[in-house]
Amino acid sequence: MNSRALLAAAALALFAANPARADQHALVVGINEYAAFQPYSAGMPRGQPYDLLGARNDAETVATALRAAGVELAEDRVLMDEGATVQAFLDAFERLKAAADPGDTLIVTFAGHGAQEREASEPYDEDDGLDEIIMFHDFDPSRPGTGRLSDDELRTLMQGASEYQVVWVFDSCHAGGLVRSAAFTVSRFGGIFDGLPDPSLANVPPTPDSESFEGLPHLTQILATASEVLRINETEIDGKMHGALSWYFAEALSGAADTDGDNALSRGELASFLEQRVFARMNQSQQPRLFPEGDDQRVLSLTAARDTRPQAPRAPERVSVNFLGALPPGLDPEKITRVPTGAVLTFEEQGAGLWDVYNHTGDRITSVSASTGENRSDDWPKEADALVARAIGLATLDSLTVASEPPVSITAQHGNGTLSLGQEASFDFVPPSEAKPYLTLFNVAANGNIQPLFPERPGGGLVASEGISATFAVVPPTGADQLYAVACPEPAEDLHRALQAGAGKRIDPALTDTIRGRDCQVGSIGLYTQN
Repeated sequence: MNSRALLAAAALALFAANPARADQHALVVGINEYAAFQPYSAGMPRGQPYDLLGARNDAETVATALRAAGVELAEDRVLMDEGATVQAFLDAFERLKAAADPGDTLIVTFAGHGAQEREASEPYDEDDGLDEIIMFHDFDPSRPGTGRLSDDELRTLMQGASEYQVVWVFDSCHAGGLVRSAAFTVSRFGGIFDGLPDPSLANVPPTPDSESFEGLPHLTQILATASEVLRINETEIDGKMHGALSWYFAEALSGAADTDGDNALSRGELASFLEQRVFARMNQSQQPRLFPEGDDQRVLSLTAARDTRPQAPRAPERVSVNFLGALPPGLDPEKITRVPTGAVLTFEEQGAGLWDVYNHTGDRITSVSASTGENRSDDWPKEADALVARAIGLATLDSLTVASEPPVSITAQHGNGTLSLGQEASFDFVPPSEAKPYLTLFNVAANGNIQPLFPERPGGGLVASEGISATFAVVPPTGADQLYAVACPEPAEDLHRALQAGAGKRIDPALTDTIRGRDCQVGSIGLYTQN
């Protein structure tokens, strides 16, 4: 695939190259309902394109953040569902340019389906023979070119906006593969379709050099993932379905990424904020990339208002669950809410009283058994309840991350693949700042039990202002673990004692309370293991 294409693999955003102190104007698109697709419901085949669940939520969240940041956003430039046809978008884009003066910043956000289509005419500029497209409400797979814009057409639109600084945010997907597993949620990948045989029939006829995005200095790109083999899946955040990129882009706009407090966002601030947050939220299955590389160049200006920032996900009292097959026994109905897709926990019946359990990104956490005879698990009710408690505990820990402060940097040196028993997992940990150099490390195992890692005993402290590397051997239980790093300004002795007291036990509220009362930053990363 041509790496210079606008829609290289998945969602991306294009930001102004110069400080955005001039006026800023926006166009927002969110499409859940597609004329050619069906609504998704439980039991429908996975891997097919369906109507989306979170694109309108994305558009509403981003629109609120844009207006709070002082961006001019007229109601006729907020396009939803049947109002978001390709012609409606092109008309709104012309109104957007008409509302701005040369040098102003234009911000366009798109939440919806993306796809690929086979090249059927010149320019044959894609290495894999597939063009990337974004799909509008009137997309029709039986009529090539209908209801979509290709990367070549989008490049032509950008050429026509060279008087302005331009910001594009595409929370959509253009890749058909998955690395680890199939998520039990709706993907924003629309499929692979036939291309337009005659480029003169395109919605935006391409220019001779439309195959290249070089030579457009008013653009900067942020890709939702640098990989061409990952789908972008919707995820539940604070009780609603969203695209992770849109959610955290809205947080960035609302000031959470403005770490130096200058009411502006630089490439470096955006890169650090979006890469860390989306990567952690989506369990290493999605990580934005900024091109050119993140630096101190300011790209967006903000107002001083901060009161409409999307709040960090709240610690839930109930967990959303989905069941594929028979309903497993032993779950407390007061702690769960059944949903058809995007569940925090999915129980898939395997037969013989066995269920595989998956997280919200489709990674297998563990298996639980309610079988009879010699294979019967008398701990089944405890196992099921422990998984629900684990999900609530993880969400509580994640809610303690301070969005407005730099994150704890955690890098998996062993890669993002699955490790087997006895293999070693290696991580680099870097505190968010020199003011919080004391690191505490612990793991939440697949069965929900706490495993303290550093320090080894209460009263110790790991001073790591420059960062540290640590290696751990994979031990049972296997599945999807979650490793946490807590960075504090002084040794967190009460946290250390709580970890030692809770070793080998499920997450207890007393543990999270010791973090909640401190001026600490919390970071996490997933670890995927197998027997």
